[in-house]
Amino acid sequence: MTRPSATLNELVEALNDGIAFFGLAAERSTSAAHIELFQRVRHLKETIAADLRAEVARNGDEPAGHGSWLGSFRQSYADLRARLASDSEASFIAALEEQEDRIVAAFRDATAQDQPQRVRELAASYLPEVEQMHDSLRALQRTTGR
Repeated sequence: MTRPSATLNELVEALNDGIAFFGLAAERSTSAAHIELFQRVRHLKETIAADLRAEVARNGDEPAGHGSWLGSFRQSYADLRARLASDSEASFIAALEEQEDRIVAAFRDATAQDQPQRVRELAASYLPEVEQMHDSLRALQRTTGR
C-alpha cells in the first residue's frame, strides 16, 4: 500500500469509529436536538470517509472498510460508562467529544510537512469541517456540565 493510501486509510478508520459511535449515541439519546446533531455529524463523517476511500481506490489500493479495534474498544467502554452513570447522556457526550479530539488531531497530523502533498491537501480541505464537528460537540459538552 502506498504511503498516501495508508495515511488516508488511518483517517477513514478514525472517521468510521466516529460514525459508529455517533450512530449509537443517536439511538440512545432522549433529546431531539442531540439526536439531530449526532445524525448530522455522522452524515458529515460518512461523506468525508467516502471521499477519502475513493481517493485510496484511485491510488490503486484497498480502502479501509471499518473502524479501528481501539475505536471499537473505546465505544464499548463509553457505552458501559454511560450505562453506569447517573446521567448517561452527558457521559456519551463526553466520550464523543474525546473521539472528536482524536479525529481533529489525526487530520492536523495529516497536514504536516512530512506527509505527501495530496494527503496534506485532502486533510487541509476537510480540516475546517472536522474542527466544526469538534466545536459542536465541545459546546454541547459544556451545556451538559461535564
